[in-house]
Amino acid sequence: MIGRDEFLKKLDHAYAMRAAGDREGLASVLAETMSFRIAGDHLPIPGVPGMGSAMAKISEMINTFRLHSVERADAVVEGNKAAVLWRVVLSYKDGEKINAELYDLWTIGDDGKFTSVIQFGDAALVARVLEMA
Repeated sequence: MIGRDEFLKKLDHAYAMRAAGDREGLASVLAETMSFRIAGDHLPIPGVPGMGSAMAKISEMINTFRLHSVERADAVVEGNKAAVLWRVVLSYKDGEKINAELYDLWTIGDDGKFTSVIQFGDAALVARVLEMA
């Protein structure tokens, strides 16, 4: 089983690749059967992924929401699961930059690849960002 420090190092690296738009790099750390879900109401929102593979959903997020900076603010790791609070600066495409917090629940497999993530964010903030677009 992966240790806490290695798990967090992999998460930091995955978010750095996400911020850089490195789809190939991200694909290399995700299990083929990985699940990715955004928690909350699943009404269609432009740029917020619906159905499809985890990598397709993440690619859609990369195309829509730019991450200008990412900082891991806190994390709890227990076995193969991690709960992580991130502080990010993001924008809708090339729009106004805003500060936000994201909370993720991650699972990692014995092979060191991520098998699932559920992401929580501020729905009112997403609506505000989309209104600014």
